[in-house]
Amino acid sequence: MPAWVITSGDARQYERGLVKTGKEAEVYLVERRFGDQVNLLAAKRYRDFDDRMFRNDARYRQGRRTGNRRHDLAVAKGSRAGMAFRAQQWVATEFEALSRLWSAGVPVPYPVQQLGSEILLEFVGDDAEAAPRLAQFRGSVAQYRELFDQFVASVTTMSSMAIVHGDLSPYNMLVWRDQLYFIDFPQAVDPLVNAEGITLLERDVTHICAFFERRGVTTDGGALLATLVAEIFA
Repeated sequence: MPAWVITSGDARQYERGLVKTGKEAEVYLVERRFGDQVNLLAAKRYRDFDDRMFRNDARYRQGRRTGNRRHDLAVAKGSRAGMAFRAQQWVATEFEALSRLWSAGVPVPYPVQQLGSEILLEFVGDDAEAAPRLAQFRGSVAQYRELFDQFVASVTTMSSMAIVHGDLSPYNMLVWRDQLYFIDFPQAVDPLVNAEGITLLERDVTHICAFFERRGVTTDGGALLATLVAEIFA
């Protein structure tokens, strides 16, 4: 756990407002205080499954199991209980992926805690502003080239860990103090057990390479994909 995380039960917590709305969750800025210590945290709160705009998750669920046969059957049948288990799987998948990636040194927000349908994360930004999404960032070709190199390094590490983001775009990467951060992992898949894993990885690589190409960076998506697939099956 990073030294900056406040764990005292005597800490006071204040909600400071909505940061962003997404397809499956809303993110709020939360301030936690204990004495002179202050944490700025992002509270990601998942909506009920019926209220989400993104519900067609069959391709992401391949290979996922709860470890409970009754729960797995409910998910497969699509019952009301199964829908609840599916919703919880998304939360658990994101928290687990972030925990593993942060421990491996991949630039992701530190996952502070999971409580029900909420994940409390390190807030990427400062007291004045949230880190902009990559899609909102404006920089020179040299800056974009450096960010692309960071992207390649990070997805290479992810692939070596058999983690595919599955929905990567310039809208779920942040830029803060010249560092590229990866966010939003509820649909992350293990390409060793998910038959769609490599297809999803190819889509991620294609989207991000196209983004950087439009900003003057020369990329080779095919070569990158080959390298990543080799990492997965190494």
